[in-house]
Amino acid sequence: MAEEDTKPFRFHLEVRERPYDLLTCIVLALVLVALVLFVPDSLARQILGLIFVLFLPGYAATAALFPENEQIDGIERVALSFGLSIAIVPLIGLALNFTPFGIRLDPILASVSAFIIAASLIGWYRRVSIPEDERFAIVVDFEMDWKGMPMVDKMLTIGIAVMLIASVVVLAWAITTPREGETFTQLALLGPDGMASDYPRNLTVGEDARVLLSVKSFEHEPMNYTIVIVLTNATDYNFTVDDYSIDWGQTNAMTPYSAIAQNFSIDHLEYYNQTFDFNVTEEGTWKLQFLLFIEGQPLTQDSYRGTHLWLIVSPRE
Repeated sequence: MAEEDTKPFRFHLEVRERPYDLLTCIVLALVLVALVLFVPDSLARQILGLIFVLFLPGYAATAALFPENEQIDGIERVALSFGLSIAIVPLIGLALNFTPFGIRLDPILASVSAFIIAASLIGWYRRVSIPEDERFAIVVDFEMDWKGMPMVDKMLTIGIAVMLIASVVVLAWAITTPREGETFTQLALLGPDGMASDYPRNLTVGEDARVLLSVKSFEHEPMNYTIVIVLTNATDYNFTVDDYSIDWGQTNAMTPYSAIAQNFSIDHLEYYNQTFDFNVTEEGTWKLQFLLFIEGQPLTQDSYRGTHLWLIVSPRE
């Protein structure tokens, strides 16, 4: 008798009247912005960041493109959400590369968040503009009669549940466990606008020019560096370091083979960005070298990292 009175477990969820799924997209984007600003090292930020990059942009775009329920089925909608996200985020990064903001965390976070919010609002408007019975709806209808289930099915159900929980635990561990990868330092030389273009190459003696020097550490520990800037030619690379006081705020007169240098320290994943203004005191074809040394390394031509810019310097008219 007791077995007959036992009701099967049933769960039913339907999102149709209000686009709460799109509201969730907007809320998750704003929550991630808050986490990045206030709790940058949290597990929630790392998990939400994956959803933010791999799913939300495509889901919002799909909702804007296909507001009706019969246009595409659920599996196609999920596949499009992942596929469009993988396409949209790199395109946003590519567009940012041609702006003064560059490809950095804050501009990417703001741009992708703005896209998710805008696409969600468009999808919201298009969905509520059609009859309710034609709108895309999220329907979850799950029923399980545990008492009437054969033993084999019970064991399979428990096994699947355990595997799902174990997968989530392993994923969380993989995301949160720090892994020390390859250690290196990134050295880049950019043009006056912070882009990899418009480098000053043809100058006259005494003409002022500007480049941007960028150093980023991936050494997994605080590092002490020395940056050496020197003007040499194609045949003679010898130089002496005469001055340890690069003036980043004024124009530096570059005399061939007389190097200037600066010591600085940065932590793991930190940047050292400096605008370098200079002019050349002698005509000729010169190699403006930026040589990066780590603490204790001899200041010779064999630097830890290096980059350069070829200059053609003409006589002053």
